[in-house]
Amino acid sequence: MSMQSGHNKKIEYIPIRQIIRPIQPQLDQQKVDAMVSTMKGVPTASQTCTLEQASSMNGELPAVDIFKLTRRVPVANDGKTTGEPEMVTKDFYFSFASCHRLTSYERLQNETPDKEVLVKCKVYPAIESQLRLYMGASLDHWIS
Repeated sequence: MSMQSGHNKKIEYIPIRQIIRPIQPQLDQQKVDAMVSTMKGVPTASQTCTLEQASSMNGELPAVDIFKLTRRVPVANDGKTTGEPEMVTKDFYFSFASCHRLTSYERLQNETPDKEVLVKCKVYPAIESQLRLYMGASLDHWIS
């Protein structure tokens, strides 16, 4: 839990497929394995979590801090209409931390592709200029 997230008690569950992770993670695979096992109901210790701690999680990992950018985007044109494109509001969810937890959720999603895996999150509103501090011009790749 970060200093900023300690005061945010509101939990949301977001599908792992909707979370954008623009930074390549560096992972301890044993830690990821332990987290996946814990989520499956078989608590497992790792270098950073004792068996007692894993058992007390009841199959759930701590919440992940997520930035939410809400933006108006054009609807895909089917080629049949002309003129100004129709615009819709779309939410983009970004994570710059929690690499092991998110990789654990991704692995669980890959193991159960027919089931939507939801990530326990603390969501913080963000604007484009804030996200550009982290991502620079590459933000456009994710929100275009």
